[in-house]
Amino acid sequence: MLLLSITLLLTLVSLIVYYCFILQQRYQYFHRRSIPTPPFRFFFGHIKTLWNVPSFHRQLESWTQQYGKIYGIYQGATPTFVVSDPDFLQEVFVKQFLNFPARRDVLPGNKIRSVFTSWGATWRRHRHVINPTFSAAKLKMMSPLINGCITNAMEKLEDHVKRGNDFNIYVYYKRMTMDVICRCAFGIDTDLQNNPDNIYFKKVEQIFARSVRLNPFAKFSQLFPKMGRMFGGLFFAFNSARSFVNIHILPLVTSKQLSELPGMWLFNRLNPIIEQREKTPTSRVDVLQLMLQVMTDQKIQDDNSQDTSKANYRLTRDEIISNILAFMAAGYETTSTALAFATYELATHPEVLEKLQAEIDQLPLSNDDADEEAKRYPDYDIVAQMPYMDMFVSEVLRMHPIANAAVQRCAATDTTVQGYFIEKDTLIHADVYSVHFDRELWGPEDPYEFYPERHGTKRHPMAFLPFGAGPRLCIGMRFALIEMKILLVRMLRDYSIQPSDQLQTKLNIRERAVTAPEEVWVKLIPRNVS
Repeated sequence: MLLLSITLLLTLVSLIVYYCFILQQRYQYFHRRSIPTPPFRFFFGHIKTLWNVPSFHRQLESWTQQYGKIYGIYQGATPTFVVSDPDFLQEVFVKQFLNFPARRDVLPGNKIRSVFTSWGATWRRHRHVINPTFSAAKLKMMSPLINGCITNAMEKLEDHVKRGNDFNIYVYYKRMTMDVICRCAFGIDTDLQNNPDNIYFKKVEQIFARSVRLNPFAKFSQLFPKMGRMFGGLFFAFNSARSFVNIHILPLVTSKQLSELPGMWLFNRLNPIIEQREKTPTSRVDVLQLMLQVMTDQKIQDDNSQDTSKANYRLTRDEIISNILAFMAAGYETTSTALAFATYELATHPEVLEKLQAEIDQLPLSNDDADEEAKRYPDYDIVAQMPYMDMFVSEVLRMHPIANAAVQRCAATDTTVQGYFIEKDTLIHADVYSVHFDRELWGPEDPYEFYPERHGTKRHPMAFLPFGAGPRLCIGMRFALIEMKILLVRMLRDYSIQPSDQLQTKLNIRERAVTAPEEVWVKLIPRNVS
């Protein structure tokens, strides 16, 4: 017995020593390539520092100022190139897309696979089905639906104008953008703006209430990437079991519920949306309709070759639910946050507000109560031809990039980029802040000054990354921009924006799932436009 115990102990010690040796070799990754790296801790690398800073991406920007446009960090033992060199990024995101086809999972083992989280042949299937939804022709058809949601939001804003008080406008942007994505993408009339206690809306809000990267399972996956998929699978299986109990068992005996991840709560309760659409066919062509046309109950085996000629793409029911959830979350938070930052900049830059209003006043829109909607409300064709609006929105997104965590890629194979040998599974993380505030890319004006006119000059294709880059460029980019512009046109045609005394104190920009303010307090003043 003693001999067995000694043998087991020696085996354990040997494994620990071997693991430490492997880690030590791993931590030579950047040193062997003569790439600078900030000081790090054994076993944790730089990840413990990144867990404890207020902003992951501001910390990267700080290191970039010290170590240059290409340097390395270790997320646990995973080497990560942090890059703000535009030529390097162009090769990764565009020229070598097939070698860097996807991001690394924050929570491996997740069964929620959508156009945002899939890769390879699976990603091509999703993208092929969903792409037609966001064509110019479809966006034109959606303009009345978008305007309908904005009309509801404008009524809420008008109440504050009549009372003459300042208020947090961000609240109304969130409700409006969720309303838009539900109506335009899924044909769901939620009445969210009149019923903000809608449980689906609350759950989507909760998704963005905390940073996913600080989830204990996400931390574990970063420290032990080889075991991450196994533990991630157990984590999601455990949450699926809790959902099953909440849906099928607890309602029979009690009103209490087990706690669930908001994303998993939604995933397990979105099936009725599909069933309702199946029962009530429609001529509407939205995201859900396009997905339902190719839905199959058969298991799909993707061919991970690079053959893109396959015409008969299909989606499973779970994949459709995953995409509904992804579009609900992304379409709600990113657009509302961009509008919040746009409002902040307009409130603090009255000269920009005046220029934007001058352009809006020249649009072919009537201010009377004409019945012809096209005369009263801007549509796709109108807002797509507003040069100063384009520059303004671009400057907002340059200074306030929202989804920085998405601008990364994982090497699918060994390759070489700009003379650097990159091994499989190495991460490439774009330092978006450093790119967006690079004087060489955005001068001669100070890049830390809000100056929309700088976008009148052609820049490097990788200088502007709010929607990512390359084939995985945000699929809903044009939809989000049109939604933003229509709302801004309608709001600024009727009102001017003034900062509240609480604007700066309550802004409190935080980095969670996205980089967003907490509140945006302003006052709307009616305009007298002849």
